[in-house]
Amino acid sequence: MAWNITRSGQFIEKEVLKDATGRELTDSVVVDANAFPMPASREARNIIPAGTILKLSATDSTKVVEYNGSGTIKGILAHSVEIMASSSAGVEPAPMYFHSAVFATSSIVGFTAYASAVQSSLPTCLWL
Repeated sequence: MAWNITRSGQFIEKEVLKDATGRELTDSVVVDANAFPMPASREARNIIPAGTILKLSATDSTKVVEYNGSGTIKGILAHSVEIMASSSAGVEPAPMYFHSAVFATSSIVGFTAYASAVQSSLPTCLWL
C-alpha cells in the first residue's frame, strides 16, 4: 500500500435464510471473479451480495458464477464475498446453500426473474 494511505469500509450483511433450521447444508465453492464486472473506480469495493443465485461456469466447471437464465443452478451464495478480478487473483472461496434450506425470497438476488428455475433446481429447499 502506498505511503500514508489507508482504506477501510464496511457493508451490512443480509440474512438469506428465513429460518435457520440446522438442516441446511453448506457447500464450499470457488467464485470466478473474472465473470463479474468490476467497478469503474479502482477504489470502489466489488462485492457479490449474499443471496446471489449461482451456477457452474461455462468455461471452468470447478468454479461458479452468477446465474443469468441459462445453465445449471447449483445453489445460493450464503455470505457476501469481496472479489478482485485479474488473471492471478480472480477466484474467491465462498459458502453456498444448496439443500434443505428455508430461504427468505426477498433476500435472493433476482428471485422474481428466476423463481421457477431456482425452485425446480433446488427442490429440497423452501421459499418463503
